[in-house]
Amino acid sequence: MEQQGSEQVTTPTTPLRCEKVSLRISRDQLSAFFPMLQRGVTVLAEVGRPLRSLLCGQFAIPEEYVMERITTIFLDNRPVDDLDGSLIHEGSRVTLSAAMPGLVGATMRRSGFYATLRQGITHAEKGGDFSTGPGTVRLKLFNLLLPELGPLVLARGILLDRDELDRLFGNLDAASRIGVATSYPCERGACGGILVRVSIRE
Repeated sequence: MEQQGSEQVTTPTTPLRCEKVSLRISRDQLSAFFPMLQRGVTVLAEVGRPLRSLLCGQFAIPEEYVMERITTIFLDNRPVDDLDGSLIHEGSRVTLSAAMPGLVGATMRRSGFYATLRQGITHAEKGGDFSTGPGTVRLKLFNLLLPELGPLVLARGILLDRDELDRLFGNLDAASRIGVATSYPCERGACGGILVRVSIRE
């Protein structure tokens, strides 16, 4: 807002906009997304909800898979045991992994035999903003979950900036990429970036 003399002049602001791009790739190109999924991708989410709600509700991952296959979960760099008592917030970092080898892997395993050894670093919900609403979280996948959950995450959509999208195009075989859609404004209008949805051609 600018002030000129006794008058106040409101400077209009342009709301953040999100474009959508749809990609269709062959299954053998899926691995091109693995480094990105390991580094972490930004996804749309309803924040202020428990982790179980994010995984089983918003991402529609079967609860049996979550409980038996996703053995290690980190929320904001802290291992999680309680999926219902751990809430996601705007900008939260969620890391999912199948069983990891060795003592470290066993120690980080959710509610495992050695979980008491990491009691001091285990995630515990603290006071703060518990409001719910649309937001974003940073999601990472590791080891066996990359090929198993990667397609689900990509089909739901990941937020990329223009440079990330350009690098992605450079890593994909043009012959395996079908129908890159024309981007258009996202009705949500506040997430910024480009929402990229990826389907796999069987």
